[in-house]
Amino acid sequence: MIRLAMAFLATTSYAVIYNVPRRALIPAGFVGAIAWLVLVGSQRLFGFNVVAASFCAALVVAVSSELLARIQRIPATVYSFAGIVTLVPGTSAFATMRAFIEGDYFTGLSRGTETMLIAGAVASGLVLAGAFMRWGRRGRYALESQMHD
Repeated sequence: MIRLAMAFLATTSYAVIYNVPRRALIPAGFVGAIAWLVLVGSQRLFGFNVVAASFCAALVVAVSSELLARIQRIPATVYSFAGIVTLVPGTSAFATMRAFIEGDYFTGLSRGTETMLIAGAVASGLVLAGAFMRWGRRGRYALESQMHD
């Protein structure tokens, strides 16, 4: 529970640093906290590896960002940038750098590959979910415009 609260606080703090509108701070914090919960929960409950768990968490971030953006009429990137803070593989990148500095190149390559896979999973999760959410909306608007013509 403390880690979940820390994820919320970290996401909200990141949002403050990047001048997210005041009315979007708390929802952005919840997006980050939910992303962290999905990341950890999918690893513990379903046995996903960290790459698959990051992909699932990024999907949740993108979907919740799109929904919140529609509700509050704020761009979805406001929520998605803040929401992925808890998914960024900073610890893994640090371990990669440390392994290379210590001369343990095999471990460095292994950790570096994992870091790149996690980053790719986060990016692909955001892109896929965002595309699907916007695709459905565009189809609905096109259908409505055809009905009015």
